[in-house]
Amino acid sequence: MIYTVTLNPCIDWHAAGPVTPGTVHRFAEGFLAPGGKGVNVSLLLRDLGVENIALGFAAGFTGREIVRLLEEAGCTAEFIFLRQGFSRINLNITEPSGSETAFNGAGPAVAPDEAERLLDRVSALVPGDQLVLAGSVPPSLPRDIYARLLDRVPAGVNTVVDTAGAPLRAAVQRHPFLVKPNLQELEELFQAQITGLEGVCQCAQALQEEGARNIIVSMGARGALLLTEEGKRFFCRAPRGAAVSTVGAGDSLVAGFLYGSRLHGTLEGGLRWGVAAGAATAFTRGIAGKEQVFAALRETGNVHPV
Repeated sequence: MIYTVTLNPCIDWHAAGPVTPGTVHRFAEGFLAPGGKGVNVSLLLRDLGVENIALGFAAGFTGREIVRLLEEAGCTAEFIFLRQGFSRINLNITEPSGSETAFNGAGPAVAPDEAERLLDRVSALVPGDQLVLAGSVPPSLPRDIYARLLDRVPAGVNTVVDTAGAPLRAAVQRHPFLVKPNLQELEELFQAQITGLEGVCQCAQALQEEGARNIIVSMGARGALLLTEEGKRFFCRAPRGAAVSTVGAGDSLVAGFLYGSRLHGTLEGGLRWGVAAGAATAFTRGIAGKEQVFAALRETGNVHPV
């Protein structure tokens, strides 16, 4: 079974229109969707026919709506409900120019005993399971919460980490099976401007030296780079297309990678499906569906060593 963990899920309100500071805005169109990186992974996996269970924290009326929307989409949600607060609401606005403006809430506080319940839940996983830890860490939780979760995971469970900054740096020291920073997150981690594919490889290798086993670096419209624990390097070019929104594209890459690696039995096969899934979501509003991913795959470049 695949499990996803979203520590700070949300309701995403997607709207389109110009943003002018200091004025009242009225949007003629928009839609609501459950959000958060792990939630997005669960949504796409489910649409691809892969059963999974979404774990994390939820609170208040918005938390109940997140669970309802997930179940409406056919996902299994086993969130821990917090005693206080409410799950955050994020507003994502796509302007006519294509630029995006986001207003993201902080989320509810998680008490120590509530955090312990999640730690206990992942300790009950069994060999052969896969665990995806994805997204931001609420201010009430320690920066190394992902590392603590990885400490509780039984041997034989493959783990995927998709986060940034201090939580990522702490997590890689627990030797996760896969980490997936994007190019900007990699630059922030190493306080350097990365130029060229070789520069990306060098920083990714440095992250491997800190403990990550396999690394995918998502590079937006260019594609993605894979470094394996055997020292192999692969690149896959993204399909060309008009980006509508980048929200959820990296999460879709993770979901596509898990689907493709199961389908082909190789990390390289997972990489191509991941790039296709990420692009499919970038080309649409919201998280892409199965048919959109399949269409993007036909235009995605082949995986080749670099």
